[in-house]
Amino acid sequence: MKKTLDFCRTSLNFTFRKKVGRSLFIEIGGKSETIHLSQVKIQTSTSSGRINVLVFDADDNDHKSTLTKVNAKEKELSLKFDKVFLFPDDKSQGNLESLLKSSVTSGNEKLFACIEAYASCKTALNLKNPRPIDEKEKLWIYHGSFENSGNSHATKRIYLDPGIWDLNSPILIPLKDFLRKFFG
Repeated sequence: MKKTLDFCRTSLNFTFRKKVGRSLFIEIGGKSETIHLSQVKIQTSTSSGRINVLVFDADDNDHKSTLTKVNAKEKELSLKFDKVFLFPDDKSQGNLESLLKSSVTSGNEKLFACIEAYASCKTALNLKNPRPIDEKEKLWIYHGSFENSGNSHATKRIYLDPGIWDLNSPILIPLKDFLRKFFG
């Protein structure tokens, strides 16, 4: 969730020229199964009159089933979500990683072919207990491939470098339009 929070805060800063503090956000953990861990914080937010906006991955099965799970958790835990946005575009299956992969600077997407080749090579070596290369790891490798990119760890990425990330990418329009309702 911290990477989602950092990306949303960077998007708000870039798009609306607004610095938004961490205190406005409640970290949930990224899966509908973990919403209960933040139940008290969400209920406190509701009782203090704050608007509860959930920005979440839609990667459980698809957008509709993830939204169904979120709505069921909301009801089960007596929570109130005023608005929900599911990555990548609030209509498709995916997650923050698929959104980020689609918003790399033009030309840099070719680097993912190299990363795929590395993953294939690593698998072919039949290493004992290798670390898997999933979509999160591919983004870690991508980001870490550039000088002065900040730490490639997801919670320390610098998203404002136009040589790495295109924050004007059309893939980000649905997220920006959603956030505009609350921060624009």
